[in-house]
Amino acid sequence: MRRGACPSLEAPLHTGDGLLARLPPATLPPAAWVALARAAQRAGNGLLDITARGSVQLRGLSAETLDLAESLVPPEWPRGALVMTSPLAGAALDETADPHPLAARLAAAAPAGLPPKATVLVDGGGALNLAGEAADLRLVAQPDGWLLGCGMDWLGVGNADAACAAALHLLADMARHATRAPSAEACAAAAQRLRPAPPPAPVPSPEAIGLHALREGVALGVGLPFGRLEAATLIAFAEASNARALRGAPGRVLLALRVPDPAGLRRQAAALGLITDPDDPRRRVAACTGAPACGSALLDTRALAAALAPDVPPGGFLHVSGCAKGCAHPRPARLTLVGTPQGLGLIRRGRAGDTVAHHLHPQDARAALAREFAADA
Repeated sequence: MRRGACPSLEAPLHTGDGLLARLPPATLPPAAWVALARAAQRAGNGLLDITARGSVQLRGLSAETLDLAESLVPPEWPRGALVMTSPLAGAALDETADPHPLAARLAAAAPAGLPPKATVLVDGGGALNLAGEAADLRLVAQPDGWLLGCGMDWLGVGNADAACAAALHLLADMARHATRAPSAEACAAAAQRLRPAPPPAPVPSPEAIGLHALREGVALGVGLPFGRLEAATLIAFAEASNARALRGAPGRVLLALRVPDPAGLRRQAAALGLITDPDDPRRRVAACTGAPACGSALLDTRALAAALAPDVPPGGFLHVSGCAKGCAHPRPARLTLVGTPQGLGLIRRGRAGDTVAHHLHPQDARAALAREFAADA
C-alpha cells in the first residue's frame, strides 16, 4: 500500500512483471526515444508506460538486466524529477514566459535530503499549462514576474531572482524537516521576499491530444490507451514523425514537436492504435497496470477498461483500479471499479480506497455502468 517511493534505474520497484524504472519527462530527439524503446526490448519486456504526469516507465527489467538498461538508456535523459516544466516549455506560441532558465536554477541549487516525490512546478502558462497538476511548490509565469504557491496558498509574485530565492528557502525548510509541507514560518519568510498578488485566474484543463501552435511550426499530441505503449509502436511512431523532438506529457500523451506533416503523422498514429481524437471513449477511463503486471493488483484492469470504454458516455468518467491504492487516478471519480479480495467492487463518487457500495461479477459490469450513468442523464 506504500505510494511514497519513486522507482528509478538506481532503485527500481518490484512489480508483477519484474522490475520497473521510471524516467522523468524529457524533450529529446526521436532517436533518443528509439534508443529508449530498444532498451525496453533488450533489457525489459518490450513494454513502456507514459504516466499521468508524462514520465516514462520501463517494465519487465530484472537484476541481471539493470546494468544493460542503464547503458542503453540515452545518457542525456534526465534522472532527477524534482523540477517539472510545461510540456511545450520554451516552444509554445501562447506561453507567458519560458520556464527553462528558472527551472534550471532551482534544480541546480536544490538542497540535498528532500523527501521522495517532492515536486516543484515551473509553469510558463499557455494552453498546455500545469494548472491541473499537484505539486509541493508552484511557480506560475505572470506578466509582472513569477507567482509562488505553496500547497493551497499563494505567497506572492517577484522577478526570477526573488522567486528563486523564496522557493529555495522553502525547499531548505522541507529538507531540514524531511517534509513536503514547508513550515508556516518558512512560508512567511518566503512571502517577505515577494510582492502581494492575487491568485491566478482559473484556466481550462489542458488537452494535450491534437495540434498545438509553436513559435516555429506545430506539435502533435497523441494519447496512449491507458498509458501503455509497446516498444515497436514507439519506434514506428518516432521514426515516422520526422519531429524535432518528442516528449511525454500529462494525461498519458506523447507529443511530437515541430512536425513537418502533422496530418500524415496523425494518420500513422491512428494506424498504430494510438489515440488521435480527444473524444475517444478510452479517454473517459483511467486504468492502472493491473494484474498480472502489478503484484498488488487483484484485477486485469486494462482488459476490463478496454471492454467498458465504449459504454462510458460523453461527460462520464470511469476509474478501473487493480487495488485500493488507486495509482492511475488518486482523485475521486464518478464511478470506480476496484479489485478487492471479495471480487469487483463498485464505488460511487469516490476513490479506489473508499468504501465499496457493493460487489458485482465482471460480466455484470456493463449493465451496472449503464444504470449508474443513466442516473446522471
